[in-house]
Amino acid sequence: TETLVKVALLGAEWVLYVLVVLSAVSVALIVERALVLRRTRRNIQALEARFLGLGGRNGDSSGVERTKEYLLLEALGRAAGGGGADNQLMQSQVQGVVAAYRRHLDRFMAFLGTLGNNAPFIGLFGTVIGVIVAFDQLKVEMEGGAASVMGGIAEALVATAAGLAVAIPAVVAFNYFSKLAEGYVERFELLAWIRVRGRTDE
Repeated sequence: TETLVKVALLGAEWVLYVLVVLSAVSVALIVERALVLRRTRRNIQALEARFLGLGGRNGDSSGVERTKEYLLLEALGRAAGGGGADNQLMQSQVQGVVAAYRRHLDRFMAFLGTLGNNAPFIGLFGTVIGVIVAFDQLKVEMEGGAASVMGGIAEALVATAAGLAVAIPAVVAFNYFSKLAEGYVERFELLAWIRVRGRTDE
């Protein structure tokens, strides 16, 4: 116990540094995922324009051949058109391609979710350390009285606030991006089946 107290008395400043680093990483990943999902939306709309004839509503399909989604669908179509592909094999192929696409859209999402769930606890840890330091200072400097303790606790609560400031954007981004990604995966799966059925019927 004495060893743990000595470690705690080193202060909670390092916890704030950790939260600042995690916040910077979180913002970078949120921006990266936002750009990826924005590009994904355009790509899916272009593919729907190409395969479903929805150009009037979803825009131009020019340049769609260079997208990741189109290349995956073309590879799937070639595999299905190889001859002898039964329904079970086609289903396995579609599921494999859709799973790979889902992993692409879910990249870094686990980190955002984990950060959103745990950043408040990191901040709380910093607050506990700060409170320990405040009471230790009260023991050493009795003349400071309650004012000394309150000042230390106020500083310690900054860690909790910082933890929440890191967690809230991460949770919001995780939930929003997860919903978007799931919708894009469903639309991509529909396109995959259209591509497979179209190729096997040729």
